Amino acid sequence: MHIRKLRMAALSLVALMVLSLVFTAMSVLADGPNLLQNPGFEAPFTASIPGKENCLIAEPWLAWYTEGSSDLTSQGYLLAPEYKMSTTQDYPGNRVHGGWLAQQYFHSFGNFQAGVYQVVNNITPGSYLRLTMWVMTWSCDNESKGNCSGAVSGDPSAMHLRIGIDPDGGTDPYAGEIVWTSEVNAYDAWQQLQVEATATGSSVTVFVYSYPDYRSQDNNVYLDDASLVVVAPPATNTPMPTDTPEPSPTSEVTDTPIPTTTPIPSATPIPSATPIPSATALPTATVAKTAAATEVVEAAASATPATAATSMPTQAAATAVPTEQPQEQTLWQKLAANPGIILLVIALVLVIVVLVISLNNRNRRQSYR
Repeated sequence: MHIRKLRMAALSLVALMVLSLVFTAMSVLADGPNLLQNPGFEAPFTASIPGKENCLIAEPWLAWYTEGSSDLTSQGYLLAPEYKMSTTQDYPGNRVHGGWLAQQYFHSFGNFQAGVYQVVNNITPGSYLRLTMWVMTWSCDNESKGNCSGAVSGDPSAMHLRIGIDPDGGTDPYAGEIVWTSEVNAYDAWQQLQVEATATGSSVTVFVYSYPDYRSQDNNVYLDDASLVVVAPPATNTPMPTDTPEPSPTSEVTDTPIPTTTPIPSATPIPSATPIPSATALPTATVAKTAAATEVVEAAASATPATAATSMPTQAAATAVPTEQPQEQTLWQKLAANPGIILLVIALVLVIVVLVISLNNRNRRQSYR
């Protein structure tokens, strides 16, 4: 009985873990795949800027910084920071948010204006994008004061840390079109930043910016688990259908008046014998012709406009066919684009199978006893 309860409890716990993973995966897939390369800042780390020492960046991220004049750098202002990987073993053990590594950059007894960036190509112009990233800082004015024990910030410098999206894919961290988050300090604890923007070109660039105010002994920035997803596809402007003009009314046919009967000319009286007049010309056919002509003229004058070809109604303008909206990806299509989640689910299923087999074997051994 005890074994059966233990088995049921274990199965319930694993089932809850599987459901939690599935719901998490579905919520992540709802916004589409992550467009960033190496969003978790994992290996490999390589030199981002040729010739610069101490500049190891998680590929394919790139470093940027603004170095001051010799007069400023000699006083500890606007120095070129060092870039390196942060590991799960680094003291005090919270320098990585997820995975095995994170990106770190820093400078001792100096300040800097610096960050990292990544250009993302093959973006559909007009796409609405969301950038998220986990960030943390550690700033200690002077460790000799004893107020930074445990690698906790003490008398920290304001860090002015933020992330942003350049919707046109530029690489200038000072460009005016970059959409930034508000600035944070994020001392000693991971904080997720989020910003959204509409792509204006076929590429976008994601930036990290920081600027510690003071020349503290420790000014450290940590970055991990970034994400860039399409929240909404480009909006399509569907033209409104044009109004179909109504055909003009056809003029009604008027009745053609019946021509009046032309009176027959009266007979010419026979002249008397004395004197013999010259032969009177018989009435010519002119009168008849004139009557006929008169009839034609009157008929033409009273002809109805219907004798002319009736104008056809104007053809209606072609109605524009609405642009087809992009089809939403199915859950299976989204899972196919994220095979890592499928592998995790399979691994958990295997764990359930192994656990069930193990408990059954234990139950059999107990029954044999």
